[in-house]
Amino acid sequence: MPNPWCAIGWLVSFAILHFAGVFLYIAGYGGYLGAQLGAQGGVVEPASIQQAVEVHIQTTAALAGMYLTQFCLILPALLLASKFESQTRRETLAISGFGLGSLWRWLSLLVVFMIAQVLTVKSLGIEQGEFMQMLAGSRHFPLALVVVLAAPLLEELLFRGYLFSAWRQTRLGFSGTLLLTSALFTLIHWGQYHWVQLSFVFVLALLLGLARERSGSVLLPMLLHLLNNLVSAIVVIYLGIL
Repeated sequence: MPNPWCAIGWLVSFAILHFAGVFLYIAGYGGYLGAQLGAQGGVVEPASIQQAVEVHIQTTAALAGMYLTQFCLILPALLLASKFESQTRRETLAISGFGLGSLWRWLSLLVVFMIAQVLTVKSLGIEQGEFMQMLAGSRHFPLALVVVLAAPLLEELLFRGYLFSAWRQTRLGFSGTLLLTSALFTLIHWGQYHWVQLSFVFVLALLLGLARERSGSVLLPMLLHLLNNLVSAIVVIYLGIL
């Protein structure tokens, strides 16, 4: 069983790796541009390279690249943190089957959540920020794969898997663990959405945490997260609807 205090230490490490992923991608892309320019016999000017990098990081390709870099850094660390002599990684991360009998109930709750979110955003006339504007209608397939597959996998293993297991048996109990992991989940999406939409991210996290508790498996919230992101990817990335 993960030690609650060690889990906090690992959480800090994951945060460092999160920012390291952004740095490594940007540095790697800058190095790639410099090498490409040098191979063509051009003069490598740091200012022009920096300008090209600044333009690139505002694209969907950069978003996909940065997240994949973060994924490759954080997932191995998460698997390392989840291995104990007394239990396997699967047990720590709650990777186990779940009853299909209640699946329709959870899917129904997810549909209600998505409808409520759309109606609220439309009724309030919320203007989407730069992040959502960048995604809208981009039809960038690698980014769609990141949103639909990589993000649910990594985020659920971290929040509803490792951290949930670490804190569930402490004084926090279920309620405290649910609120804390949901708040942290919302925090990593800070800056991407309007505060009203962030509140719905928090509600989604509560739903996913409840599914994790009731099913005893991280796979159910992972499936719900995947379906939520799949709908979002189709509507926003491919249809361009905000």
